[in-house]
Amino acid sequence: MEEKKVSIQKSIIWNSAGSMVYLITQWLISVLVVRLSGVETAGILTLAMSVNNVFYSIAMQGIRNYQVSDMKEKYTSGIYVSSRLIICILSFLVCVGYALIAGYSYGSSLCIVAYCLFKMAEAFYDVYAGICQKKWRMDWIGKSWMVKGILSFVGFVAVLAVTQSLLAAILAMALVSWLVIFLYDIPRAKKLDTIKIHLKEKKNITLMAECFPLLCYQTMSSVIPTIPRLVMEKLLGGVALGIYGSVAAPTMIVQMGASYVFNPFITLFAEQYSSGNIRDFWKTFRKCMAAILLISVVALGGGKILGHWGLELLYGDEVAAHEDLLLPLIGCTILTAIVWFLCALLTVVREIKGLVICNVIILPVSYFGAYLLIQQYGMQGGSISLAVSYLIEIGALWFWLLRKVKQREKQHMEQ
Repeated sequence: MEEKKVSIQKSIIWNSAGSMVYLITQWLISVLVVRLSGVETAGILTLAMSVNNVFYSIAMQGIRNYQVSDMKEKYTSGIYVSSRLIICILSFLVCVGYALIAGYSYGSSLCIVAYCLFKMAEAFYDVYAGICQKKWRMDWIGKSWMVKGILSFVGFVAVLAVTQSLLAAILAMALVSWLVIFLYDIPRAKKLDTIKIHLKEKKNITLMAECFPLLCYQTMSSVIPTIPRLVMEKLLGGVALGIYGSVAAPTMIVQMGASYVFNPFITLFAEQYSSGNIRDFWKTFRKCMAAILLISVVALGGGKILGHWGLELLYGDEVAAHEDLLLPLIGCTILTAIVWFLCALLTVVREIKGLVICNVIILPVSYFGAYLLIQQYGMQGGSISLAVSYLIEIGALWFWLLRKVKQREKQHMEQ
């Protein structure tokens, strides 16, 4: 088996470049769907994306950061893969059930289910990416995201242009993603570790039970930003959601770009925390936060200067007329990135209790805030409610992280 590692710098570059290509191609899909099929179709796609954020989070189990910070290898790679396969199947079945009873139109329900197939491919691949990350082969992860991004984009756009069927375009995207997993990702991961899938292995249940609080956190974490969009669709209609989703799409680059900066460091954080090297832990923390803040400043400045021009170029006058939504949405993505970072660190230090408590507290804030503020301020209310929720959560997450790291520092000094 190949055990060769690459440098942290090379890992970050490849992982960031590949992930950014994937993110941009997914964003371009949301742009071109407006151009090719109109705002109403974009609204259906936004709805499918929003709904599947929840099922994707369930399938992810919140285990990736747990997996790559499993320094003692409590569970084998085969167990991580097996448990992920089981939960992906269950998540898809729950999505089908939800689509049947949620009261959406027949066409929207089919698109939701089809998009779930696509998101399950992402979730299943994530566990193989975790294997590569733990072995410091994130160059393979980046290359995989590049291939998936380009091929899924070409497949989606080509099928939509020819058939004018959003359902067919989503299915094409899902098919391409699954093919890349079986033809590229799995063979690469098997070069790094022995991976034997045992669906009946008792350790699958043990792992899922141990990480059930992480699943709860991950699900709640995805529900929090989804709530304002679902409330918006109910109160303001699909067209408003389509406009809001279109303006929000470019801002995802900020959020994901920030995550691509700190995600490669999760294993390093785990190594530093496990060894009691708290000084270097905080040093790495400051570097990651500085990078997030730098990205934030650039994003806000770019949005202020180029916002209207960019929206008009991408979507036309109908969406560009709502440029006032852009800067608040950029602010929300910055806060989201900080929340993700702090949540990842709480997983690394195994402060799962605090992680769950923080998200439980924020759920009702997001729900009631969305209803009150969207009724009061329209689409802008969705961003305001999300920002308020995240500011409260950041404060709570910081409290739990600081408390846990201080405890570890004290333990290390007493040894």
